Amino acid sequence: EHGLVGEVLRSGEPAFRAGVVDSADAARGPSWGRAACAAPIPCGDGVAGVIELRSRAPQRRDEQLLLVLASIGGQIAQSVARRRAERESARAAGELRALVRAIPDHCFRLDAELRIVDCNEPRPSALRVAPEAPLGKRVAEALPGELGEQLERAVQEARETGAVVALEHAVPSEGGERHVEARTMPFLEGHALVLLRDITERRRAEEALRQREERSRESQKMEALGRLAGGIAHDFNNMLMVMLGYGELILRRLGPESALRRDALQVTKAGERAAALTRQLLAMSRRKVLQREVLDLNAVVLDMQTMLQRLIGENIDLQTNVGRDLGSIKFDKSQLEQVLLNLVVNARDAMPGGGKLVVETSLGEPGQSPAARSFVPAEQDEGDAPAAAGPPYVVLSVTDSGDGMDHDTLAHLFEPFFTTKARGKGTGLGLATVYGIVSQSGGLIEVESEVGRGTTFRIYLPRVEDRSEAAPARTRPPPAGGDETVLVVEDDDAVRKLIVEVLERRGYGVLSAATGEEALATLASDGEEAIDLLLTDLVMPGMNGRELAERALAIHPRARVLYMSGYAEDVLAGAEADRELVLLQKPFTPDTLAQRVRDLLDRR
Repeated sequence: EHGLVGEVLRSGEPAFRAGVVDSADAARGPSWGRAACAAPIPCGDGVAGVIELRSRAPQRRDEQLLLVLASIGGQIAQSVARRRAERESARAAGELRALVRAIPDHCFRLDAELRIVDCNEPRPSALRVAPEAPLGKRVAEALPGELGEQLERAVQEARETGAVVALEHAVPSEGGERHVEARTMPFLEGHALVLLRDITERRRAEEALRQREERSRESQKMEALGRLAGGIAHDFNNMLMVMLGYGELILRRLGPESALRRDALQVTKAGERAAALTRQLLAMSRRKVLQREVLDLNAVVLDMQTMLQRLIGENIDLQTNVGRDLGSIKFDKSQLEQVLLNLVVNARDAMPGGGKLVVETSLGEPGQSPAARSFVPAEQDEGDAPAAAGPPYVVLSVTDSGDGMDHDTLAHLFEPFFTTKARGKGTGLGLATVYGIVSQSGGLIEVESEVGRGTTFRIYLPRVEDRSEAAPARTRPPPAGGDETVLVVEDDDAVRKLIVEVLERRGYGVLSAATGEEALATLASDGEEAIDLLLTDLVMPGMNGRELAERALAIHPRARVLYMSGYAEDVLAGAEADRELVLLQKPFTPDTLAQRVRDLLDRR
């Protein structure tokens, strides 16, 4: 600290000293230090070290020697600084390489010429870029298709704006298109970073979520419409039943030559059309009470073939191809026929100049055609599969060679009252009804269409293990009457009076009540004979029909129960397990009522 070296360290300037330099020198011997000079090794604003020159012979101060010594110190300082910079640069480069390789996505570092100077080794992806292969290449040469060119333009934009530039690109691959998200950003020394991420699974998840939300909105819309239709149908079907019932009674009283007969027929026909529209609204909104049975789809299609040919006309070539060993489905036969009828009518209207119509049955699973759009109810899980061996669905396909549909039309295809037909040519309920029936029955729909190339509807119906049994065709005689006792429970006065009149005319003893409570009071009255049949509406204020039946059977356990309803949403929940449940769908005719009553009584 007090010698020559200490002085140079403190002052940062070269120094000379003659004679014994310091006590440390004296310890080396009397002849060690006769003269000495020293110069600093600078480091920034300080001194990193000192270079010292000693002589055993006496010397005088030599300014030239001090300059040379100071120059040597400066050169040593530069060499030390360069080595430190090299070590720091190597450390920084190592850290940068480690950082690049730690990124899970594809990462490229580009130089000013857009050549790849570094890249990582990401997890496998659809880009198929080997880690070392692209080094030294321009990014447009290393990456497939138009992606590289788009990235070069994005890098230039990022350099000009100094901001991150993002883009998304579809890359062809063996399993279909892969979606790639790219981000480019300026980096040090004119370099740029490019990050590539395979977002295919994210896009698929987003699309699945979008479709589920769309189905949920559609389901909510149908739910609201269903509640409206159900509320209307309950009262409207009661009114229609009175109109149709009394209309039929009037026709029976009028002779074949009566001038009023034609007018009465027009009234009943109008009522039948209104009833058909109500049934269609209920089917569309999934509020129709279904009478499901085990069916052979092939048999249903073949039975309708002649009628379908007459329906579509001679200018359309109808081909029916039925598959083998399809198994069975559990479906309401009349509703299945309605689905096929509506699809064929829709196909016919898409081919006004004629064409080809193919109705086909097969086994299959949804999602096999990438071009098909699936319509699945929001409450139905796409992974649900029927408990039958083999392919889980029996498929009904209807294909036409018509005009096809664009994307916007497909988006609204099953919406109620949506139609592309001219005013007065369609109600917009046909396909909505198909969707409602199929959804309510646990199926799903796929539609594949392209403008100018026709359309294919595929209806996927759950396959069941049970075998269908064809009922022998027989001609029914006119319904007979009887002398049994029937208790009629109906909250609508006009409907109740009509039913009582129809049954009394056929000889039955009839008791009537407007509510469930009134009916129980009638059954519990002293001296009342046992009833043979309880004919009750399902939906009534207060006690509903099922509750009434349970309590009535406790009083008269041998009685049969026949339910009536124009719409039964929650009352029949879980009723499929009840094999004894018999339902008469409103509106019904007097003959239908008499036949069902007689059939049920004869089963005892």
